[in-house]
This record gives sequence, structure tokens and C-alpha cells, in this order.
Amino acid sequence: MKKIIYLTLTMFVAIGLNSCSDDLSNYNENPNEPDFVLTNTIFNGATKQYTDFMRDDFNSGRLTLPWMQYWGQNSYADEDRYLYRETSAESIYTNSYLVATEFKSIIDLNVDPATSEQVATVGNNNNQIAASRIMLSYIFHKLTDTFGDVPYYSYGSDNPNFQALNIDENLSPVFATQEEIYMDILKELREASDMIVESESVFISGDNIFQGDAVKWKKFANSLILRVANRLREVDPGTANQAINEAIAAGVFDSNADNAIQPYETADATASPFWIAFIDRTDFAVAAPFVDLLKGETGSFGPDPRLFEMAAPINASINDIKNDDYEESSDYEDYIGVPYAFVQANSLEFTSYSFPSSKVLRPDYGEVFMEYAEVAFILSEHNNWDQTQYENGVRASMERWGVASGEVDDFVSNLPAATEETVLNQKYVALYMQPHESWAEFRRTGFPSTLLLPGDEYVLPPNQAAESEIDSYIFEPGVDINTLPFRIAYPVVLQTLNGSNRADAVSGLENGDTIFSPLFWDVNN
Repeated sequence: MKKIIYLTLTMFVAIGLNSCSDDLSNYNENPNEPDFVLTNTIFNGATKQYTDFMRDDFNSGRLTLPWMQYWGQNSYADEDRYLYRETSAESIYTNSYLVATEFKSIIDLNVDPATSEQVATVGNNNNQIAASRIMLSYIFHKLTDTFGDVPYYSYGSDNPNFQALNIDENLSPVFATQEEIYMDILKELREASDMIVESESVFISGDNIFQGDAVKWKKFANSLILRVANRLREVDPGTANQAINEAIAAGVFDSNADNAIQPYETADATASPFWIAFIDRTDFAVAAPFVDLLKGETGSFGPDPRLFEMAAPINASINDIKNDDYEESSDYEDYIGVPYAFVQANSLEFTSYSFPSSKVLRPDYGEVFMEYAEVAFILSEHNNWDQTQYENGVRASMERWGVASGEVDDFVSNLPAATEETVLNQKYVALYMQPHESWAEFRRTGFPSTLLLPGDEYVLPPNQAAESEIDSYIFEPGVDINTLPFRIAYPVVLQTLNGSNRADAVSGLENGDTIFSPLFWDVNN
């Protein structure tokens, strides 16, 4: 049985990052070690590894987190102006496939008669396969929403275009189309939900997302169906509505107790990605457009007390925030965002804008894969902007962030009526710290309506105007675009290492391998 180390090494070959060898299978052979690592250990490591790189200071902090204007950089404005680093594209692409290989190995160990009985000692075989299919669906959904056509793997399909992760057969896999991938992800999630044995554990240990709870994994699969299907609403409403209705019938998240969250620990070595990013640097602050929305200065909602939970007042030093040793202010005037993509941001004192709160900058911050609030907003949209589900989504978000019940009641009771704009603007707030999903939703819908877009003028607050000696500035992106990027270009390394298949994929892009080529579901541009 090939070992996990071998799978990882050969995955580099499959995506073209290492040269080929005639006999890699003999590498890393050690007769004193077991033939494989038990699947619960693989699963635990894979979910953490995925969030480690997808939510870190480069692939989130210098990419989608500023693009969606939740945060902004206080030293380097170029990336906020869409001049992202090639290393981010390569990291998201490469590491996603490496982690996907780990989940596939769990499936292989559970279906192989030689190993299935042994791995069943740590969890029901079908449940392990189902949880791995769900995570693979999550990963490939993010990949295709980031790049477009990509090499794709499916456990339950014989589509010849699905060649990823089959290392022994395809070292240069073809790129499956976005449409194919979407249809198969819906199938994979539906089948994964249906195969779950609710009365048995997924894993007896090593599942840090749901602690082996099969019922919650089933809800997660169906909730992800809502997310994926909803993206198809404008291009294939029949498929979208059917998949959503089936998912609802099978059971989706219905409270914050169902939220899918990757936890972290208090030690620096196993801490959350942004805690690690802030250990030696202080590169990010909460962006002005987001702070202004929560202060009620933009949008139609009035002051939102989630601001006090998501950001720190300007008089809180970064060390006080990291030590959770500052007094939370309930005065909205004590919160000011860092001006977004402002080339003179490094001239501003740290005391002139708000850093993230200690609820975010903490070693054991949990990174959210999906939460109930998002489900409620999708259900509101599915039911023609239903008021009750809209209110459920806002309430769930506020409660998750720890807003006092009386303040939650007051805010929800004064919400403007549910419309496309109000529901999707509130969905944007709820997706704070989930920027990749928020970016996809902006491309699909054009909301939130409160972002600073290229060509817009931003008037600085008095304290920042005095420090920078500028009253206002125009947001000038680093590329000729009047909205957000539509996608990320494929890693440059693929031009050499999987050039022919990459070229085929690029030929189907409207404006080539650039950020100006919309994905197939993006009809908003």
C-alpha cells in the first residue's frame, strides 16, 4: 500500500511541480513503519492544513479579505488595488490539490478490502467516505470559483474528463469545465448526504469540525448544496431550484449549533492563521467601507452593534488586542476604518484606525467553513426574499458574534424590509472573515452595494485627513477595471508543466487567462 508521504510527493508531479521519475514508489519505504496512517489522523491534518493556507495573511489577507473591503493593508496598497502576488495563485492551486489528495486517500483506504476493516476501527466506512467527499466538494468548489476550469476528481463518476488525483494514470490531467464540475459537485454532495449512516460516528476522534457527528455532516452536505446551487440561479434556475428543494427536504443547518468551523488552539504552533500573521507584523486593519457600513453611515440599516465585536476601538493598541486587555467601547465614534487602497496609508498612525477585535485576533479563533446565517439568507433568496429567513440570518449572525440579546432584538425589529439589496448586504456582513465566499457572491450578484469601487472618491475622516494632509482620494486600481476581478489567473508554472491542457482551458475564457474573464455563472458583469 502506497503511503501518504508517497501520495503527497506524487501529487507534486501530477500538478507539475516536480520532475517525473520512473519509480517513485520505492521512495520513503521503511519496513519499521505501518503501511498507512489511520484515516482519522489524515482527516484531522487535512482540514487544518486547508484552512491554514486558504485563510492566511497572503491567500486571504492580501487577496479576498481586502478585495471585499473587510480589511485593508496599512503599508502595501498594491494588492488591495488588485495587483495580487503570483505566489497566492500558486499556493491556492497547489495546496488545494495536495490536501485533496489526503481526502482521496481516506476514500481509497475505506474502499480497499485490504484496509477497510482496519480503518473501520476509527469510524464507519461509509461515513468516512461521505465526509471526505464533502470536503473534496468544498475544495473543488473553491478552486473552480477561483480559476474557472480546473483538473477535477470525482469519487462517484466515470466522466473521462475527471482526471485529477489519479496519479498513476494522469500526470498531466485535463481541465474539466466549470459547468461539469458544478453538476458533479451537486451530485457528489447529494450522494454523500444519502450514504451517511446517522446512527454511527464519522470518526471516533480526529474530526475537529463536528466531533464525528454524522447528523451534522449530513446537514453540512445539504447546506453546501444550497451554496453551490444558488450560484446557478441565473444560469440554470431549474437545476438550482431542484437541488435546493431536495437539500431542504434532506435537512440543512437550522441553528448556530450546526456551524462548520475549523478550531485552533492557544499555542502559537497550532494557532489560527491570522494570529500567526500578527505575531511579528501589524499589516492589516478593518477597512473603512466595512466600518462605515456597520456605523450606519452607508447602507440602510443604521448602527450595527456587531461592529464592537468585529473591530476594536481606535484607542486599543495591537498588544492590548492580542492580550484581550482593552475596554470595548459602545460609542460608534471610537471606531474608524483604515482607508481602503490608500497609497499613503503608511503615513497614518496606528491610533487613527481600528484593528480587528480580540475575538478575531486570538490564537484559538475558529475559521468558518459555513454557518447557519448563510443558509438563512439563501433560503430568503430562494423564497423571493422572504422576510422571516432574512431576519433569521441577521439574528444568527449577531448571536454568533456575541451581541447581547436585547441589542439583537432591537436591531432585527428595525430592519428595513427584505429586498435583494437588503438581504445581500446583510449576507455580506455575516460573511465577515469568509472572504472567498463573499467575493464569489459579489461576482454573482453585484452586492454589497457599499464597496468603494474603482473611480469612487473617499472622503477621509478629520483625524486621518490631518495626518495625511489630504482630504480625499480616488480609488485607482492597478489594472484597468471598474469593478472587482472576475477570477484569478492560473499559476504561471502551469504554462510549462501542464501547458497543453491549460491552453485548452484558457481558450474557453472570454478574455483569456486574465482577471477580466468572468466565470460561467457570473452574468452580473
